Amino acid sequence: MSDIEDATGLGRMSLYNVFGDKDGLFQFVLDRYIDATKRLYSKYLTGGGISDLETLFDAYTRPQRLGPAGAWGCLMLNSITAADGVNARTRRKIESFRLYAVDQIEAALVRAAELDEIDAPQSFRELAEFILITMWGAKATIRHVGSPEAAAPVSRILRQILREPRPPRSRSERGVRPRVKVTQRP
Repeated sequence: MSDIEDATGLGRMSLYNVFGDKDGLFQFVLDRYIDATKRLYSKYLTGGGISDLETLFDAYTRPQRLGPAGAWGCLMLNSITAADGVNARTRRKIESFRLYAVDQIEAALVRAAELDEIDAPQSFRELAEFILITMWGAKATIRHVGSPEAAAPVSRILRQILREPRPPRSRSERGVRPRVKVTQRP
């Protein structure tokens, strides 16, 4: 096994000395991937509603934003769909991130409704779950095809779903009570 320079530069250490085993190395890489992905969410979901979600979609699917990582797919998705499965520790980390992502997307949807960009869905949570699952599916497509362009249709459809023109709402649908004409009695 080849040696690597330790982070302090004070000596040479083997991968096994640093990470313990292959799973330790994988956990380190997974933690870095999750942290980097959370930074994307923090960077792009800043309270701007639908435009924030669109920017996040772009970060997932635009090659100029992803650089060489564009064709990698999603380490979390690749892990949980691996033929031999993943250990419980990995599954917990990925589930923790999934819940974080759904919370962040849900907050963006709630903000979009506050900005009157969308009508409140039956469940913000379910729509947020749908969006995350769709984004992960886009990453799976990127991995399969080897190109971020493969996910462009998903990005366009998600935009259409969120920005679909809404029919004008009646006063009662907006929560405004209709005016009732009051007649005076003699």
